[in-house]
Amino acid sequence: MASMAATPEPGMFDREDLIDLEFDNQRMRKEYTPSRQEKIKPFTVACLILNRSIGSGIFATPSKILQATNSVGISILFWALGGILISCGTLVWTEFGLSTPREHVDGKERAVPRSGGEKNYLEWVLQKPKFLATCMYGIVFILLGNLSGNAIQFGRYVLLASGHDNPTRGPVIGLAIAALTIVVLVHTVSRKGGILMNNAFAILKVCILLTIIILGFAVRGGANFRDDNKRRFAKESDLAPSNSFADAASGLASYSSTFLYVLYAYSGFEQPFYILSEVDRPRRNFARAVIPSMALLTGLFILVNVAYVCVVPMDDITNSDNADLDLASVFFEYVFGNDTAKHTMQALIACSILGNLIVMTFTAARVKQEIAKEGILPKSLLFATGKTTPTAKLLSKFRKSRGAKVEYIDGHEHLEQSPMAALGLHWLSSIFLIAVTAKLSPDDAYSFLVSLYAYVFVSVMGVFTSFGLLYSKYWRKDFVSRYQIWGGPTAAIIYCLFNAFLVVTAFLNPPGSLARTTSVMPNYVVPSIGLSTILWGVVWWLGLHLVMKQRGQRLVVTRSAFCDRPDDNGEWVLKYEIIDHVWKADSDAGSVRTGETEMKMRRRSEGGN
Repeated sequence: MASMAATPEPGMFDREDLIDLEFDNQRMRKEYTPSRQEKIKPFTVACLILNRSIGSGIFATPSKILQATNSVGISILFWALGGILISCGTLVWTEFGLSTPREHVDGKERAVPRSGGEKNYLEWVLQKPKFLATCMYGIVFILLGNLSGNAIQFGRYVLLASGHDNPTRGPVIGLAIAALTIVVLVHTVSRKGGILMNNAFAILKVCILLTIIILGFAVRGGANFRDDNKRRFAKESDLAPSNSFADAASGLASYSSTFLYVLYAYSGFEQPFYILSEVDRPRRNFARAVIPSMALLTGLFILVNVAYVCVVPMDDITNSDNADLDLASVFFEYVFGNDTAKHTMQALIACSILGNLIVMTFTAARVKQEIAKEGILPKSLLFATGKTTPTAKLLSKFRKSRGAKVEYIDGHEHLEQSPMAALGLHWLSSIFLIAVTAKLSPDDAYSFLVSLYAYVFVSVMGVFTSFGLLYSKYWRKDFVSRYQIWGGPTAAIIYCLFNAFLVVTAFLNPPGSLARTTSVMPNYVVPSIGLSTILWGVVWWLGLHLVMKQRGQRLVVTRSAFCDRPDDNGEWVLKYEIIDHVWKADSDAGSVRTGETEMKMRRRSEGGN
């Protein structure tokens, strides 16, 4: 293999030169994906979805939906419709994720899945102007791509479980910041440890939902778990088909506003797409893990909501003065007839929310690392670089002391990496949102942050991504699908249109204080802020070009992928990439782009399609 004595111009080196390249550490990084042994297996992919989706949403929001719709039947239909809609989104993301980006490997253009999720898909759709798609998605994700609302809810449930019936802002915020800090430290210290914790929490959460389902149907069947022998459960008429739709609320806003809570509860489907580079054989295993997980999740959510109304009378829900009624805790109080059961459930919900923070911190930090690789942030290479975890260093010393076999890649010992700087950036953005909402009550802060997350990352990004797939396949016709989804364009059309409907109708004001309206904030605030996020990235992009103009230089970013496959029958996956960020004078930057084009043309002429 050729070795180079000097750092080449970006875009001007051959693939063989990349392996032994001498780096200028001020502008270049060589980032490895995990080894085959460290790659994420299908069970963990499923756990990423289950751990992220089963959180505060399924426990804290069903009462909001019942209060808004005033109908058991419509509430159950909402959860079923939410599962169907998110399944359409899952199919869209799967086709995009397994088909883009594409690299020239072995003389052909091949789909090599990358981490980053929607970032990659939107960059594929909007390839010009340079950096615009990255800025439009990246800045929004850096600021809002976290679960600060769930962290606040974690602090609230910890205090509720300990007997504080009306948690105040100060302790809740303190516990929220503590939880976010601990979770970031976990992933900083050990990548494998964070994955094991994710899997453990996913199993625990499924068991919690199954327990609720079993208890609900057992009580409905006549079982009594109360010490006072006084069975108290919902009226049979609440579940009767003739009554479950009878007194449904009127007005479109009552339905469209609350449906965002359903979508938020299901929104964990994106998590594995954020870390596709770390998944073992994604073309073979990914869809097999993701799609059944969404089917399981939909079934569990529907049955849990049926179990709730099997026990808790509908009148007690709709007549409650508490717009943030915790239906899961009330359910346990009704089943067992004591506060101990209620506080136990609140403690379990706190654990469930902590699991949300664990999985989102793991995946979102890697998306922010991918965003930094594009060079749009100050000190981008710092946030784009992974570091060896302290646990990996200790284990390496222990293995060597015992004479154990050590794994080497390209002549260097391979140790697990963690995006430590990106984790720090994720922590800062989470604390920022907590600080912004610090003046609100914990309930109002949670409702606002959850609604904003759902509006931006489910509905707005859902419209852009699904429309982008349709545009690339049927208008621009440059998208080659490596994973054919069922029904052709049907899933993308459904997901695009339904989310576009929610984006528009979110401005309608529902009656009373239902849905996202808080005691201090009108209903239109969330969609107004949500739509304004489109402009955040545009402003950042304009600022980036202003910096280029002032410097008289242009930022040139080159990401050169080196791909591998374990055997002749295996699929091509990313092994490592070389990231090159360099500021060049405008005339030099033009020659660099010409060089990049010539390199692509030469690789195609070697036998590519």
